[in-house]
Amino acid sequence: MLKQIRKGFTLIELMIVVAIIAILAVVAVPQFTKYMRSAKAAEANEMLDLLKKGSATYYTTPRVKAGTMTKLACQFPGNVGVTPTGASCCVDANDSDNDERCDAKPGNWNHATWSALKFAITDQHFFQYSYTSAGVYGASFFTAQANADLDCDTIMSTFQLTGRGDVKATGAECDMEGTPAIFRDNETE
Repeated sequence: MLKQIRKGFTLIELMIVVAIIAILAVVAVPQFTKYMRSAKAAEANEMLDLLKKGSATYYTTPRVKAGTMTKLACQFPGNVGVTPTGASCCVDANDSDNDERCDAKPGNWNHATWSALKFAITDQHFFQYSYTSAGVYGASFFTAQANADLDCDTIMSTFQLTGRGDVKATGAECDMEGTPAIFRDNETE
C-alpha cells in the first residue's frame, strides 16, 4: 500500500510570508504617498512655466496706445487674484465631484491678464494661480504663484516664479530676465 504524501505550506511558512508582506507595505505606502504628492506638484511646475513664457511674450511684444501711434512702455500684464477663487481645490465649491481637485471651469480664466498671458486651465487641477506685476522697462517685474492643499489638511504648498524687465530695456527693445528656479514651500506638504 502506498502512503500518500501531503503537500502544502506550514503555518510558520505562511506567517513568514505575511510578515514579509507587512514589512514591504510599511516601507512602500509612505513612498507611494510621497510619489503621488510629487506627481500632483508637477502641475504647478508646468503651469508656472507656461506663465513665464506668456509673460516673456507679452513683455517683448511691441504695443501702441489705442488710436495713436504712441508706443507703450515695456511692461507685464496687470494683476489678477487667486483663480479659481475660494479656500482651496479640496472638497468645497471648487470641487463638486469630491475628488480633491478644482473642477474644470473655463469661465474662471476669463480675465484680461489670463488672456494676455494666453493662460487657462480646461481640465481638473490641484492648484490655484495668481499673478502680480508692476513697473515699466527695467523696473518692471512679475510674480506668478501657485497654491494648493494637496492632501486637504489645510497646509498649503506654494510655488512661486518671478521675472523682471532687463535693466537695459529701452523703448526700442525689451528683454526679460527670469529667475533660474521656482521657489517652493511645502512642496509635497
